[in-house]
Amino acid sequence: MVVVALAGLRQLARARSFQVAGRLVDHVDTSERRVALTFDDGPTAPVIDRVLRVLGRRGVRATFFVTGRELAELPEGGQRLVAAGHELGNHTYSHERMVLRSPSFVRSEIERTDSLIRVAGHAGDIFVRPPFGYKLVGLPWYLHRSGRTTVMWDVEPDSWRVGVRVQWHHSNAPAFE
Repeated sequence: MVVVALAGLRQLARARSFQVAGRLVDHVDTSERRVALTFDDGPTAPVIDRVLRVLGRRGVRATFFVTGRELAELPEGGQRLVAAGHELGNHTYSHERMVLRSPSFVRSEIERTDSLIRVAGHAGDIFVRPPFGYKLVGLPWYLHRSGRTTVMWDVEPDSWRVGVRVQWHHSNAPAFE
């Protein structure tokens, strides 16, 4: 019974389209042919130039869910993303799973990263994506109480298995390496 309960809680914590409190967006219904392109983690020096170059050539804007630790290490990376017209989102400071964490830990992870995102020049709402998609009670409750939105995803190219190496299935689109 305990194993079944733990498995159920794990599924609930990782649910892409449900959370126990607050607003969650995992897709947007539209009749237009559009993709909301998002990147998690970073910014990191080895990748940012290539990503900005590819997106810039195609006039594509994306949301980068950045970690506070990496943004603190490369603040100019966040500034370059904002200057290129991209949106920054909060992916917590340390990229630790956000389940079974104290309210003060959750608040610190979000607020420290928000401060760095603002310093990078991002204006407007800051959306939050939980690391690994894990959220149970503490993070959703904090986000709800602070008027925030959790942003998940509905399609994932399994890029985490190979780092940033993502092949686009389009004849004119180059691969990230």
